[in-house]
Amino acid sequence: MQCTGDMMAAFHVALRNPPINTKNPAIKERAQAIVLKVLTSFRSSEIEQAVRSLDRNGVDLLMKYIYRGFEKPSENSSAILLQWHEKVGTSGMEDTGL
Repeated sequence: MQCTGDMMAAFHVALRNPPINTKNPAIKERAQAIVLKVLTSFRSSEIEQAVRSLDRNGVDLLMKYIYRGFEKPSENSSAILLQWHEKVGTSGMEDTGL
């Protein structure tokens, strides 16, 4: 997962088919861990491109994972998640709920 193309592919695979309808918390936690690992593997300079590659539903899902990551921070994850949050906000695709 070192080149940009591999990271982008991992990003899209991690966000594909989220376990929304499962009642099994272990499955949801595993999905969160995978997404967080992918997000924290991106270089700062690549985050904006990744956010722009998503449609509105993808951005909404990404924001849910970002907020869940803030709830259970791991080493250095908060700083990286803040960068993701900032890029989503500046992309103009963040759902305002209005």
